[in-house]
Amino acid sequence: MIDTPPSSRPNTDFDWAIYADATFAGLSVLIPIPFVDSLFEWIFNRRMLRSIARRGGRALAPDVLAQIERDEGWLAGCLLLPLTLGWSLLKRTSKKLLYFLTIKDASDRLSYYWHRAFLLDYMLETGRLDSPGAAYVGRMALAHTLNTAGTSPLTQLARQIAVAPKNIWGPLRRARRGQEDAEIQARRSRIARAWDSFGAYLTALAERYDRAYAQALATHQAQAEAAATRQAVESASE
Repeated sequence: MIDTPPSSRPNTDFDWAIYADATFAGLSVLIPIPFVDSLFEWIFNRRMLRSIARRGGRALAPDVLAQIERDEGWLAGCLLLPLTLGWSLLKRTSKKLLYFLTIKDASDRLSYYWHRAFLLDYMLETGRLDSPGAAYVGRMALAHTLNTAGTSPLTQLARQIAVAPKNIWGPLRRARRGQEDAEIQARRSRIARAWDSFGAYLTALAERYDRAYAQALATHQAQAEAAATRQAVESASE
């Protein structure tokens, strides 16, 4: 039985330890090398939850990490890779030539990862990552909340941050090694100066997540009860 963890006041302050990897993942779209940009985005995205947990002095169980980081589409992607490789390369090259499309992509991804980092920190603080079962339901609620976020004030800031870097490849390589240069420090300061204006929005985002978690939990419990009923009926008929 998975209980509904109590909600709490979300941490809406800007903490670089929470949002660093999210920022790097979003800015990776600006790397002007097809497929290397995707690799760096994947690396920083995978580091995100571990960094947030480490910031809070937490060590998450491997089963919990596996639930949150689960990628259900990897097998289909591998099977379709020979068919999509050429088209993906052409599309990505075109995006590098049409820079404004790249900026749009980077802005959207950066905003998305900031939302994800905020909610992962909130999940950690409210006990949604205390067990694999809670993490499973939490992942469903996380996906729903991110997919239905709609227009966000974070996107405008993300666009300003995405336009600013002129040569992001070097700074991101150093960030991957845990080094921070003047380029990243400037982006960090700019984000921090604007972040206080997002408090009300982030609080509302946490409330939407709470509702999504309650709905996902109810669905999960109903499915578990239905499965238990079917098993009991099958056992009785044998």
